[in-house]
Amino acid sequence: MFESHVSTDVMIVGGGMAGLMAANILTDKGIDCIVVEKGKSVGGRLATRRIGPGVADHGAQFFTVRQPEFQTYVDQWLEEELIYIWSHGWSDGSLAEPSFDGFPRYAAYGGMNALMKHLSKGVKDIRLNTRLVTATRDEEGWVFQGEESNIFVSKGLILTPPVPQGLVILEEGATNLQDDEMEALNKIKYGPSLTGMFWVEGTVRLPNPGAVQRRKSQISWLADNKQKGISPDATIITLQASDQYSKQMWSATDERIISALRTDLQLYMDSDATIREAQLKRWKYASPLTIHPERCLVAGENPALIFAGDAFGGPRTEGAALSGLTAGMKMLEFLG
Repeated sequence: MFESHVSTDVMIVGGGMAGLMAANILTDKGIDCIVVEKGKSVGGRLATRRIGPGVADHGAQFFTVRQPEFQTYVDQWLEEELIYIWSHGWSDGSLAEPSFDGFPRYAAYGGMNALMKHLSKGVKDIRLNTRLVTATRDEEGWVFQGEESNIFVSKGLILTPPVPQGLVILEEGATNLQDDEMEALNKIKYGPSLTGMFWVEGTVRLPNPGAVQRRKSQISWLADNKQKGISPDATIITLQASDQYSKQMWSATDERIISALRTDLQLYMDSDATIREAQLKRWKYASPLTIHPERCLVAGENPALIFAGDAFGGPRTEGAALSGLTAGMKMLEFLG
C-alpha cells in the first residue's frame, strides 16, 4: 500500500440518491465509508439551481412511489416535512382535463437538492469537487487516484455514476471485468436531456399545479417553480426537451438551444411578460433507456465491486434509492 493515503472500508463514487442511500446504510452499521462527488454539491440529478432571485429544479422534477420499501422512507420524509405531495397528475397542454392516475407526485421543500443535503447529514465523510480518475484492484483491496494525485484505499467499492462514467474509472486503472459482467453493463443505455431555466417577469399561464407534461412533443416538460412552491420570490420556469429532441440538438450552441426552448415558453407568457435571464443545463445521461433487471450488479467478490444507480432494478428516483439500499446491504455481506 501507499505511505501517504486516505484509507476507508468502502469507497462510494457518486453523491446522488443511490450513493447517499448506500452510505447511510453502511454508516448506520458502523462501516467507515467515503463518498466522492465530482460536483460542488451532493444530489446528482436531484438538482436545484439559483437563477436571479429565485430557484429552479433542473434535474428530477418530482418522484413517485411504487414499492412499499421506498414508501417507508417517503413517509418518514413527509413526517419530517422535507417533502410534500405536489400533484396526482399533469395537463398535457391541451384544453382537456389533467390526467390524474392516483399516484402522488412528491417534491421537496426548497427544491430537490434540499432533500439530498438532508440525506448527506448522516454520512461522516463526503468529498465534494473530487473526481477519481483510476480505480485499481490491489491484493489488499482497492487503490484510487484523484485528479489532485491524492490516493485513497478501501476494501470495497460502490460505483453509482452512469455506467459509462464508472467504466472509464476502472479502465484507466487497468481493472478488467468478466465478459458476462461487461455484457450486462454494456446493455444499459441512457438518453440525454437539455434543460432550460428562465427567470420571467410577468405572468406565465401554466395550468394548476404549475406544470405541463407533453410526452410526444419536442419540449416534453414545462414547470413553474413558483407555482410549485420552491421559488416564492421569482417566477422561474423549467423546460426539458425530450430524449429525441435533446439528441438532435445536442451539438448546437447554448444560445441556439435556449432560443428554441424560449419559443415554446413564449406560448404560455402574457404579451407584457419578459425573460430576464436564461440558463441551460446539459444532462448527457439524464435517464436510463434500458435497465438492468437486478437492483445492483456485483462484479466479483474479492475485492467487492458493486454497480448501482437508477439503471438498476427500476428507473428514476425510486429506482436509484432502492438500488443504493441494496448495494449497501450487499456490501455489508461482503464485509462480514
